Amino acid sequence: MYQIAIVLFDEFTDVDFFLMRDIFGRSDKDWQVRVLGTKASHTSTLGIEVQTDGHIAQANAADAVLFVSGYKGVPAVLDDPEFMGAFRLDPERQLIGSICAGSFILYRLGLLVGRKLTTHPDAKPSLEAMGATVEDQALVVDGNIATAGGCLSSLYLTGWIAERLCGEAKRREIHRQLLPAGQAEMFDEIISSSIQSAIVS
Repeated sequence: MYQIAIVLFDEFTDVDFFLMRDIFGRSDKDWQVRVLGTKASHTSTLGIEVQTDGHIAQANAADAVLFVSGYKGVPAVLDDPEFMGAFRLDPERQLIGSICAGSFILYRLGLLVGRKLTTHPDAKPSLEAMGATVEDQALVVDGNIATAGGCLSSLYLTGWIAERLCGEAKRREIHRQLLPAGQAEMFDEIISSSIQSAIVS
């Protein structure tokens, strides 16, 4: 069974975490999802407390690792030696992804240096100032690392993880109940084409 880690911290963006956690929670036979943090619980930007399943260092052994976002939370963890020093991620054996400003964490960890990436448009100038090459795309996949820009691009990020781990049918399974009535075929095409066009050649 695959291990998927979602890395959390205080002042995380609610929808970025809860949407990914909900989507991956729609299957329990192919993977186990663990929410990791530096404390027993972390509180979102809107004040919702989420219990964690273990320390962030456990992400180093996961098959897939996903970083959430947060316009207050991300700057705080970038300056937190305990947080930044805990990771020994390996894109040769792990799938690694981020949503919105979570790409700042991946970039600071050295995982995105020399790679194409994306983030939320509001965060783009700051990331470019750090030296990053930021694309105006909802999803960018460079090797085993995927970055997504915009909260709803979680559909593409989770879909990429599901397809890489278990195939296209699995992606359709976990997304099926999320898609608007009468628009499932249209959304499926958008998700599929977005994932395919996101891959850096």
